Amino acid sequence: PESRLHLDQNQRLCQIDGVELQVTGTEFDLLVALLKQKGEVVSKAWLSQHVLQRELQPFDRSLDVHVSRLRSKIEKGFDKPLLHTVRGAGYMLKAG
Repeated sequence: PESRLHLDQNQRLCQIDGVELQVTGTEFDLLVALLKQKGEVVSKAWLSQHVLQRELQPFDRSLDVHVSRLRSKIEKGFDKPLLHTVRGAGYMLKAG
């Protein structure tokens, strides 16, 4: 089946079913990173380093906040969650 979630990295556009979603630059970069490793767990430390451009610090919740906001935007209209938290490991994007 064709993916309902589409990213255009050149124009930095995110669409679901052809409808553009308003995402921040950080949310877009996060989605790109997760899509490149779709179906695999991506560690919080790696995402912090490559998306937020800084080392993950103890008690730093900013990545979790970005993921939460992104999840609320991309999962509307889907009957199953797309963006999964893997406790103690990181995040995983499943089929969309």
